[in-house]
Formats: sequence, structure tokens, C-alpha cells
Amino acid sequence: MRAIRFVTGLQAAACLGVSLVAITVAGAGRNALVPQTLAAVIALGLALVVARFWRKAGWRYWLLVAACALALVWTLITGVALEGARRWLALGPVQLHTAFLALPLAVWAFARGFDDRRVAPLAAGLSFALLYQHDAASSLAWVLAIGAATFVQRPRQMVPWAVVAVAAVFAYAAWTAPDALPAVPYVEGLLAVSFATSPVVGALAAILMFSLPAPFLLVAASRPERRAEALALAALWAGWIFANLFGNYPAPVLGYGAAPILAWGLSIGLVFAEPAKEGDPAP
Repeated sequence: MRAIRFVTGLQAAACLGVSLVAITVAGAGRNALVPQTLAAVIALGLALVVARFWRKAGWRYWLLVAACALALVWTLITGVALEGARRWLALGPVQLHTAFLALPLAVWAFARGFDDRRVAPLAAGLSFALLYQHDAASSLAWVLAIGAATFVQRPRQMVPWAVVAVAAVFAYAAWTAPDALPAVPYVEGLLAVSFATSPVVGALAAILMFSLPAPFLLVAASRPERRAEALALAALWAGWIFANLFGNYPAPVLGYGAAPILAWGLSIGLVFAEPAKEGDPAP
């Protein structure tokens, strides 16, 4: 785990450096570099705090999924609306993409909460909220993540499998619905614009973006007791990456935006979190 943490630290530093260059090449002004760097610093602190204290807090998995679903519903009610989509909460001058911050927590709780019958129905409700946010990228990432967790855990009860099927139907509905939001070159269209302007920068950005699930895959290979949550988080990020390639959705971590960077830091903290001395808390 120490070696994986070291490699992940190098990966994070490379992502920040290439991101700053890539968004500049793609057309972002210099004023975008400061919030991007600040988000990376906050994400580092978040990863360290979560890794140190998360598993020692005795979380209840169903409460985490419920809180994440409630955050999405709250965004639907009070969030910033753009072309019919409500995916963002305004915190002063900053708009944060709610699903990026909620889904890592929900995925982790779902992967660990198969013994709690309250988790699966709440996960289905979360899928419904994603559909009404008009967020096909997060719907895809969510169904891949809970599908990976369910496949690894192979629960005997049918309810988790049914939840995955429901999430898949909602993801399909989200992708077939029209999306009127235009692409911002340094947010959604980063790779294409970077390749067109500087092939070297575009190649580096693409390599680093596709490497984002790597820490979770390494943890899954080295820590069998964390395989379900680690593979679920890897699938979550793979979904966001694929969505960026096929739709007008943010380029995770490498594109401009605080929420994906914070979400990656949160995900890293969750998968590296140290257990309490007495063992993993009961659901």
C-alpha cells in the first residue's frame, strides 16, 4: 500500500501539471489556473483526512447513501439550472457539480453495505435522481460502479441485482435524452482541442485521464478485503472518462473544474482509508 500511495502521489502531481497546461492550450485564461491549483490542494488535504479518519468513524452505510441521494434531490430543487439540467449547487461564486462529490461516497457505501437491506432501495432512488438531473455521464458511471460491486460481492438476494438493472435502464434513458448544453473547450472538449493545438499535450492529458482508475485497480489487486469498493470506484471513474469521450461532459480531473478534482481526492482517501483497530464498523 505504501508503494501504491507513492505512485498515486506522483500521478496526482503529473495530473495537476498537465491539467494546467492543457486547459491553457484549450483556451482557458490565466485566471483559471488559480482555482484549478487551489482545488488540487484542497483535494490533497481531503484525501489525507479521509484516509486517516474515515473508517474509524463508524459510518452507517444506508445513511451515507441516503445523504447522497438527498444531496442530488436538493440540487434538483435549489440548484443552478442550465438548459434544463440541474447538476450544480452554487457556493458563493463557485458552482460545484453535486454528483461528482456524492457518488464516490454512495459507491463506497453500496459496495460495503450488502448486508443492510436499506441500502439497495436508496441506491435505486439515487439512480432516479440522476436521471432527472439530466446527467448521463454520472448515470453511466453510477451503474458501472454498482454493477462492479454487485458482481464482486455476488449477493444471494435479488434486490441488489434488480437495482443494477433499474440503474441501467435509467442510464440508457439519460443517454437517449437530448442534451442541449454546449461543450466548453477546456472543460468538456479538452482532449480534442488539446490534440488539435498541441499533440504532445493532448497525448499526455489522454494518458493521465485514462490512468485515473489505476490506484483503485492496484488496491483491488493487493487488498482482497477491499476489492469490491476499489473496483466499484475504478468503474465509477471509468464511466466518467467514457462519458467525456462520447458526450459533452467534463474531462475528469484534467479539465477545468473543482468538483472532479475534489471527487478524485475523496475517492483516493476512501480506498486508502485505514480501518479502526477493532475492525471495520458494522453497517
